[in-house]
Amino acid sequence: MHLPNERVYIEMRSENASLWIVPANGGEELALLIKAPSSVIKALIAGCPMNLLFGRKDSYLSIGVRILDMPDAPILISGIQREIEEHQALARLFVDRQTPVFLFNEMDVCLAWTNLEISDTDALHAAELIKQKPDLYIGEFSSECSHALDCFCFSSDPSQTNPNAVQIPLVTVVTSLEPWRVNKISFVGIRGHHTITIDDQNEGEIFERVIWASLESVFPLTLHKGAQVRIGKKLREFTDVLAYHEYGSFLIEAKDLSIIQAGYDRDQERRTKGVQKQIKKAIIQLKGACSALTRGDRVFAKTGEELDVVRNKPAHCIILITELMHWGDWQEIETQLIEAMRSTKAFFHLLDLSEFIVLLKASSGKAGLFDYHLMERCKVFVKNGSVHIHSQMAPNSTVQGTPRDKTV
Repeated sequence: MHLPNERVYIEMRSENASLWIVPANGGEELALLIKAPSSVIKALIAGCPMNLLFGRKDSYLSIGVRILDMPDAPILISGIQREIEEHQALARLFVDRQTPVFLFNEMDVCLAWTNLEISDTDALHAAELIKQKPDLYIGEFSSECSHALDCFCFSSDPSQTNPNAVQIPLVTVVTSLEPWRVNKISFVGIRGHHTITIDDQNEGEIFERVIWASLESVFPLTLHKGAQVRIGKKLREFTDVLAYHEYGSFLIEAKDLSIIQAGYDRDQERRTKGVQKQIKKAIIQLKGACSALTRGDRVFAKTGEELDVVRNKPAHCIILITELMHWGDWQEIETQLIEAMRSTKAFFHLLDLSEFIVLLKASSGKAGLFDYHLMERCKVFVKNGSVHIHSQMAPNSTVQGTPRDKTV
């Protein structure tokens, strides 16, 4: 387990994904910190390879990690080094040739770690690139930093379209990883607790626990996992996660991407079609839950207590997936979401976990603000007709971007 310092923690909270090479244990050791989507973390734990990339444009040093989580579309997580302690830590890495690696998810929680080694030859090539004059940049994330990062991403994959980017020298460092050590993380709330281990075979259950943990501080007394509804004489599952406040209810169906069991070798097309199939199922399930609310069917917690869910306000029906891919045709899904809103008079949202956490962070623990942000986001969806919406609540000079690459 690694606890980031204040600067890194603030940056980590503001970015969807990034990486940092920093001193650790008072400067006695190094640490490579990677924030990535949960699906990518699971692929790493399942054994997918990971390489480090370094590129330099003038005094601007770009660093990246390419994770081969899909055979035809590995992810590239990248950033600009702008701190003297990180330049010094990187120089030391090329001497030591090894460092611990810590993986953080969308909630900024460290889920796993391992030890990484690089070869003498790769370390020498990377060190030669970085030692070139002029001195490396230190300072705020500027327009020049942004341009240098664009050039880095373009150079790692020339098929990326960026009219202003140019090719820059790159060094790829192949890493050797020990088996991953998985942390057991427990989240304790007022009404219960849940424990998460990212390598658990029951991936859907773990995903639901993550969602519960992310919402517990916003709905401490009205958050329920596995709530049930009485239809006739039978109790059936109402929705995966339920929360409510005085102005409405939040019905969440969690659809996780199986990687620990299914493996990470599915290409973009297979993975996207699998996710879309799950989304269509979730829309049907949420429409059924809305009908139960409208009929006045009684809803119960797992403990047996009846829940006073809000029925006189439009519900927020949320389909929550691990990662929303930009590849593929999403028109049918978009049409079904619009139709579901028309037929139920509820709000329907398709979010991945990263977008969900951004909305929660922007809500500052207030249910009313979370409600408002979801409504405003839904307006954008209806206006544009696209599920691919990225929320940026306020300008942030530290955001550096995390493009998904194709294989070069």
